[in-house]
Amino acid sequence: MSAIETVTKALELARARLNTAPNFEIFSSAVTQLEYVLAVLNGNERDKSRLKNIIVGHFAVREFEESDPEFAEALMTVQALAAKMAKGLKV
Repeated sequence: MSAIETVTKALELARARLNTAPNFEIFSSAVTQLEYVLAVLNGNERDKSRLKNIIVGHFAVREFEESDPEFAEALMTVQALAAKMAKGLKV
């Protein structure tokens, strides 16, 4: 799966969960962060400086690892991609 496909899948999962709990800030924050990572990957966002501030992996471990392992795995994968991108590595 490509990086864009990986982030898109995580974003779909996050949006689905946000739809079920629209007031849950972690879902809202995850969607915003995933949209940013996807925009960087697509070339629509040139400012990559915020990649180092992506914390969806922390959400995954702290909030979802046991209760929603599919979502947690998707978020942790995106966290790893964002960390590589922040260091200037190709993904």
